[in-house]
Amino acid sequence: MALNEKTEEIAMTIISNAGAARGAAFNALASAKGGNFDEAAELLKSAGEFSRAAHKTHSELLQLYAKGEIEGSDILISHAQDHLMSAALALELIGEIVDLRKILTETERRSIK
Repeated sequence: MALNEKTEEIAMTIISNAGAARGAAFNALASAKGGNFDEAAELLKSAGEFSRAAHKTHSELLQLYAKGEIEGSDILISHAQDHLMSAALALELIGEIVDLRKILTETERRSIK
């Protein structure tokens, strides 16, 4: 496989997994908003798995750079890294928001009793 094809494959794998992680995280947020915290937890777990896959592929990319097998950068790799960072931030923030929604819901339920 030619280097350009390899870097394109790596970039697309990162983009795909990061996008799936971000999507699952936002679906978790929607579930939490609807009060379905079990489903939100499952979606966050799935988001974490996609995120780990994206990070694993990114690590492989960094190893190629470290070995000198890739020189410079290209726009597709930059785009992939942008997706990865965006997904990581979304996952972290949405996890916190889901936790806060759960606490608020539980507090409201206790105050009604």
